[in-house]
Formats: sequence, structure tokens, C-alpha cells
Amino acid sequence: MRSSRRTLAVAATAGYLLVLDLAGVNLALPGMRRDLHASLAEVQWSVDAYALALAALLLPAGALADRAGRRRLFLAGLALFTAASLACALAPSPGVLDACRAVQGAGGAVLYGTGAPLVAAAFPAGAARNRALGVFAASTGAALATAPLVGGLLTELAGWRAIFLLNVPIGLAALAVAARSAAESRDPGARPLDVRAAARLAAGLAGALAALIEGPRLGWPVPLLLVGAAALAVAASGLARLPGAELLRDRLYAANAVSALGFNGAGAGAMAYFSLYAQESMDARPLVAGLWFLTYSVPALAAPLLLGRAVHRLPPAALVASGTLLVALSSVLLAVTAGEWAAMVPGLVAGGAGIGISSLVSGQVALTASPPGREGAASGVVSTVKQLAIGAGVAVLGVPYGLGGVVPMLLAAAAIAFTAALPALALLRPAGRRGARRGGRAAPDRAPARPARGPGG
Repeated sequence: MRSSRRTLAVAATAGYLLVLDLAGVNLALPGMRRDLHASLAEVQWSVDAYALALAALLLPAGALADRAGRRRLFLAGLALFTAASLACALAPSPGVLDACRAVQGAGGAVLYGTGAPLVAAAFPAGAARNRALGVFAASTGAALATAPLVGGLLTELAGWRAIFLLNVPIGLAALAVAARSAAESRDPGARPLDVRAAARLAAGLAGALAALIEGPRLGWPVPLLLVGAAALAVAASGLARLPGAELLRDRLYAANAVSALGFNGAGAGAMAYFSLYAQESMDARPLVAGLWFLTYSVPALAAPLLLGRAVHRLPPAALVASGTLLVALSSVLLAVTAGEWAAMVPGLVAGGAGIGISSLVSGQVALTASPPGREGAASGVVSTVKQLAIGAGVAVLGVPYGLGGVVPMLLAAAAIAFTAALPALALLRPAGRRGARRGGRAAPDRAPARPARGPGG
């Protein structure tokens, strides 16, 4: 039992660091931009390179771990993440930093793909395993709640490089503990890894995001637009061949995935630029900005705790739509009140609550809408979509931010979130009609209290 607890502690620590390096780094972006003399596009890549690698490799890493051994892959991912973190801290230029962030994201994908299965294998089925998986999932929520404060404090006291240096001693200690305590496990019935599909997804996403990020600087030439469109088609063809993609034929599951794309793209994507705005236009120090951003992150942690016991009593489609609509409302409120911290608090609270509700609901509805035996693939696809959304959100919202500043960016985020809620809203109709449209199967009326695997809940 002691080795099981150590395995849980190591996996939860890794989960915390991964989200911290996604959300906490936002507070360090102005410092990176200033110290490295980076352009807006180069700062965008410091976020997108991490999120893109994490999203593109999450499902393939999980599939590979099922066959090659989860402990082996977890240790390799932790070593890669720790080494890349040190390289990020020592990066002398924006290009080197962006490349190291991509490697860090690759290590993070392996950790995310193996963390939950490693914990599940360490505990017997039943209450003990459910509690352990709940602790593992809570580590990412805790990171989301504390990331602004930790990121702001580290940047204020020691500069932006400290956020990456923090991972090194913790990563080395976790490696030592995991090597001694984690037990090896495999899935004998695991499906073969489709390497071509994974490569298409990664290459296509990189090309599409590159077109969005570099477009403003290059003046949106037609060849670039064509390359971006072609890359998006390649990414879609790769995603369609990965395990679990066939679940998107279910209307509730598809609406849930679109909502996840919207709330993470609009919410997490906007916060990256909002951090730049707070420190560059509002002249807020990193620590001050981090303290104010707690009004966003604390509701994101509190909302799932408050809603958890009532979630099964509400229609799944309504839950899916509600969080994303709150993110849209938050973006509008922030656009109207931008410039005054006190006036922006309602918008920040609404956005955090929306992210919290959506993070809880997206994983549970994915499990509800999946056929028996497909729960792992169902939660894995939604987790991948969430990470894709962050990369896409940063790329897409960078266009209005670069052209007109924070207000056009926030209004664009509101439009994205509202549009993403429409498929779920369309399901809010009489159950008989909806069931007929779903091939005679009524929409599930309750979400199971099973923890979902993957980043962000």
C-alpha cells in the first residue's frame, strides 16, 4: 500500500506541474517578451508549441503505454519533461525557447497519457481506486487554482525562468520515487498504434497554427492561406483515424467535444493575452496580476466541488451549454470593463465558473455518451480536444489582439464560445424528438460520477 501511495503522489505531482506550466506561464509572458526581445508571434509559439505537442501526442502516448508498459513510458516522459524544463529556463532566444517548449509538451503528453492508468493499476478496483483517481484529477484542479499566484510570485521574485527551474528538482525527486515504487502494467488487448494518423494530426495542426500565427506578420498572402487550409484537412484526416474518433457520430458526444473546443479556446486562449494586457497596458506587476487572476482560478476550482453532487439531476446538454455560455458572458463583461481591476471581477468570476463547470461536465458527459468498454477512448478524445483548443485559441485570438488590442480579442472569444454552445443548445428539445434523431436512443439523463482521464479534468 505504501508503494501505491507513492505512485499516486508522483502522478499527482506530475499532473500539477503540467498544468502549472500551461496556466502559470501566462504570467511570465511579458517578462519573456521583454528579456528575449520577442515578437508577439514568438510569444504565441511559447504557449502553442507546448499545447500543440501535448494535444497531438496525448492519444498516441496513451496507446503506446498500453502496449510498451505504463511505468516505462511514465519514467521516460518525466525525464523528458524535466530535461526540457531545464532547457527552457536556460533558453537564450525565443526560437530556442519555443523548440524546448515543444519538447516539454511531448514529455507532458506521455505523463498525461500514463498517469491515470498507472494510478489505476496501483490500487484495487472499487472505492480505493476511485479515491486515488479523484486525488489525481484534483491535482490538475489545484494547479489551475494556484497557477496565477505561483506564476506571478516566481516571476516577481526571480524572473520568468524560475517557473521552468521549479520543475527540475521536483522532477528529479519524482523520478527517484517512481523508479522505486511504481509497478509496471500493460493492456494485453490494446489496439496497435496508428503512427501515420498521429503524424498527420501533429503535422497538420502545426501547419494550421503556423498560418494563423505568422499570417499577420506576412500580410496574409494567398499561398499561406491555402497551406493553412490544406494543413487543417490533413489534421482532420489524422484525428479521424485515432482511437475514439468514431464516437463523434453521437450527437451528445459531438456537442460536448465542440463545447470543450469552445470553452478552452475562448477561456484559456484569452487569458494568455489578458496577462499581456494586464502587465503591459495596465502596468500591473506579475504578483499583483496573479492575485487578481485568483478571482478567475478560484471559481474554476470551486464550481466543480459545488456542482458535483447535483450534476446528475440536470440534463447533460444543458450542463454542456451552460459552462461555455458563461465563458462567452465573461468575455463580453471583460471587454466592457477592461482597464479597471475592480470592475473586471464579475467577468473574471463568471469565466472561472464557466471553465470549472465545463471541465467537470465535459469528462462526465463524454463517459455517459460512450458505449460500454469505450470509456478510456471517450475521455482521451475530449482531453485531446481541450489541449487542441488552447493552441487554436492562442493562435486565433492573436489576430484580433494584434490588430486592435484586448477588446476585439475578448469579443472574438465571446463569439467563439457562444458558437460552440449551439450544438448542445440544439439538443434541448423534447426527449422523444431528440431520441428519434439519435437513432431511437434517448439522450442520457445523468452523468456518472467517474473521474475522467486527461488534462484539465
